[in-house]
Amino acid sequence: MQTQTFPFLTEQIVERIFASGELTRDDRQRIQSMLLNESIGENELSLVERVMEGVVKGILDVLN
Repeated sequence: MQTQTFPFLTEQIVERIFASGELTRDDRQRIQSMLLNESIGENELSLVERVMEGVVKGILDVLN
């Protein structure tokens, strides 16, 4: 059975997040929606991990 992947978080969006140094509310909602989807791919999960690592390391500011 083939799983469907949803490009909620693309490499271009992650690059924009890191370029600005800010994780917006829209970005967080996009990530949350993607994580609630049970059929995300490894690439999307890797992108989420990269963003979360940026937050933990203080590279990204979380905006309200």
